[in-house]
Amino acid sequence: MVRKTAVTIATGLVLTLSATGVNPAAAQPSAVASPGAQTAVSELPLDLPLANANGEFAGGVHPDLPTDLPTLERLLKQARAQNIEPSRYAALLWQHWLVRAVNNAGVRLNTWDPARGVDGNEHTVYAVYAFYGELFLRHPELEWAGMANMIGAAFAAGFLDLDSVGDLGTLLYGKVRELPYEVRESLPPELLDLTSEGTELSPVELRWFENKFLAMQKNIFMDLGSMHMAYLHGGIDAIEEMRSAGLIDAKAVGAWRDIATGEPARVSSGNTALLDREQNQIISGQWDQMYRRHAPVGSLLTYGMTVGGSASIPGAKTPGQYSPLRVTTPVTGVRLTTPLPDFNLADKERRWQYITEDTLPAYQNLLRHRPGEVRRIISSPFEGRVAEERLSARWPEVAGRLITGWHLDRPAVQAAHPTTPVAQR
Repeated sequence: MVRKTAVTIATGLVLTLSATGVNPAAAQPSAVASPGAQTAVSELPLDLPLANANGEFAGGVHPDLPTDLPTLERLLKQARAQNIEPSRYAALLWQHWLVRAVNNAGVRLNTWDPARGVDGNEHTVYAVYAFYGELFLRHPELEWAGMANMIGAAFAAGFLDLDSVGDLGTLLYGKVRELPYEVRESLPPELLDLTSEGTELSPVELRWFENKFLAMQKNIFMDLGSMHMAYLHGGIDAIEEMRSAGLIDAKAVGAWRDIATGEPARVSSGNTALLDREQNQIISGQWDQMYRRHAPVGSLLTYGMTVGGSASIPGAKTPGQYSPLRVTTPVTGVRLTTPLPDFNLADKERRWQYITEDTLPAYQNLLRHRPGEVRRIISSPFEGRVAEERLSARWPEVAGRLITGWHLDRPAVQAAHPTTPVAQR
């Protein structure tokens, strides 16, 4: 018998979770159809393409699939009973776990459409991260979900603040223009573009990026949210079925096997593998699309987001604090140190390096030494944390950080005082 617990969270969502270790077929409730009723193989939704695999559109995995859980459970139970290869009912299987996830999160799948922008998805944006938080609070071994909730505040604030990137460019314009010509010419193109074109981004461009970030959020949820439901309701057997259907790879199965052991080191390793999947398999393509959007618009906007990025996990550093931009001119050897990051979060390799060398260790340190603080943060209202991460709320701190810490180091032959702060404006 499957034991279920209903948990009402602060946002009014209701999350129903099952104990793990249950065979997915056995975990399904009774079919809606009459006992013994069977759907012919020809009438089952088989061999459907994963038409919305990246979460770019409204609805679920495929527009022909139902979105009510009882119908999905009945069809899935019959596909299994008829020994159909899981690869043939992959879309149905994914839709089933996805609908479970959105139902638990309090989200309407049919109206979840990134093209509607933030205004049309505001409830969904917050509900998704609240869902992740509840997963962790109910099941502390689901460390990826806890981290997603904590990082989500900064991520959501970032795409809510896209129209403020021009303000960052204006702030930095004076700092860049007062540098010696040779130093300016040695700066990375993204910074020069940000300070020259950042205020000229059109509403059409900004809306495109906003929609892409919303699609990224949905993409992650469709993949990781579905897997979490499969694991919690069906255990490793359900995860293996997703693998047999071609929805996930062997590495993902290994991650869940590690988590299922309950051994701290393997739980940590398994959740890190899920984070790796999220960043380097699921959303890396969407980051690339943003970076390459209408050059130089994509690179300057994603770099501007990196410049203004915060650290929403205690103990973590901002991108600029983690890896500050330093430039040495090729002829005179003048060296410039800045408070700006020397990388763009749209760069997969550098993003993953930043996560694994700074953000993830900070989170894991909190889990080991201050678990109560982790639970306190995740239990706090998510919308309030987003408000705290908005650029408008952080502007005095951000502006102060970005206009200080600029230093020119001139060779001794050029100046009696080798280190000279750049004039403050």
